[in-house]
Amino acid sequence: MNSKLIGMVTVALSGALSAQAAGFALYGASAKGMAMGGAVVAQAVDASANFYNPATLADFTNTVITAGLCLEVPRANTEVTTGGMRHSGRLNSGCFYLPHFYVAQPLPYGFTFGIGGAPEFGLGSAYGNGWAMNWNTTETTIEGFAVNPNLTYSVTDDWSVSAGFRILYLSFEQYSNPQVPGAILPQYPGSPYDIYQLRNHIKADNGFSDWGWTISSRYKILDNLSAGIMYRSYIDAKLRGDSTTTSGSVPEPWGNAVAGRASGRGGANVRLPQSITAGLNWDATETLHLGYGMTWTRWSSLDQIIFNIPPEPKRLQLKWKDVFRFSFGAGWDFAENWTLLGSYIYDMDPCSTRKNIGSTMLPAGDRHLLTTGLAWHWQNWEISACYGLILMDGRPQKYSDELGREYRFSTSAGRSHQLGFSLSYYF
Repeated sequence: MNSKLIGMVTVALSGALSAQAAGFALYGASAKGMAMGGAVVAQAVDASANFYNPATLADFTNTVITAGLCLEVPRANTEVTTGGMRHSGRLNSGCFYLPHFYVAQPLPYGFTFGIGGAPEFGLGSAYGNGWAMNWNTTETTIEGFAVNPNLTYSVTDDWSVSAGFRILYLSFEQYSNPQVPGAILPQYPGSPYDIYQLRNHIKADNGFSDWGWTISSRYKILDNLSAGIMYRSYIDAKLRGDSTTTSGSVPEPWGNAVAGRASGRGGANVRLPQSITAGLNWDATETLHLGYGMTWTRWSSLDQIIFNIPPEPKRLQLKWKDVFRFSFGAGWDFAENWTLLGSYIYDMDPCSTRKNIGSTMLPAGDRHLLTTGLAWHWQNWEISACYGLILMDGRPQKYSDELGREYRFSTSAGRSHQLGFSLSYYF
């Protein structure tokens, strides 16, 4: 592939991964966990304890299986200002399906084995080819699914510890329409003032080839009050895939059609960040259960991304910052076999405020999450369902394209609807 065209591919690839790097971690590991806002770090609510804190698997004396599905439906209005012109549009990403499954199995001598699978990273955005910043991105999908085996040990009746692995599948696919000076296109020499629009398609994944690890602990301070903490390590993901760049027709007054296509192998090394989650769970009464959780994520470790695209590696400076996520959850056993759940979450945005560092993959800004749900227990079965609303603060950002033109991008009415459903069986 021509080195100049490779450079354009690098720009598109960097945009795809910068959205992932912007801290869009997923926490919808089960319907009951979502409805509690993830504030279940010190008390197991079902087998999704494999995700929230495997040390709480010690709560189970029999085998537990949990499986289900969560849905995400993001929406937002967009506005782009450039050259004195204002362009309005719509971010409409569709619906995303996020499955989960877990098993908790008590073992002899105080051990418990657990294994689960759930999405840890992901986003989706679709603007359409006609929007004013299609050179940055038009459509992106990023998926990160982790399988997590854990081994828990009860040191005492009040204290348990756990260790495990996270085996990650990470993939992304992106479309964009970068604009480049005609002088760099080998198919048509042109002058530096000619402008051509390309079509980029990039698709890559790492399979289940990258992994990290976890350690966690839970201590029962009182009979009705417990504290938990969990550490997730870095994961050094190595993405490999294909990139295709196609040049199409050139509008007047720049000349006739320019046809060309360049394809090649590419990839990137991405260090997904470490995090620490801590929390408390308190059974205030026999029917009222409260939880608090806090997660610190070290996104500053993703200072840059290195793209392994011939003829030489490319580097993208990101400069993200470390952030916190705070969650408050409650459960109320309001009737026999019925529990009402609810939560509030404040999720900080780690994206850099520096000009031209970031992506339109998903708008920048802090997020507020409001969630409610119901759980129904019958014999050995439990069915949980939840609904959540994410409110996104629209923080304006400034960008410039390959031709040096400046853009101001902002969003309004940013919303994401969540639905979750889980089915558990207690043997």
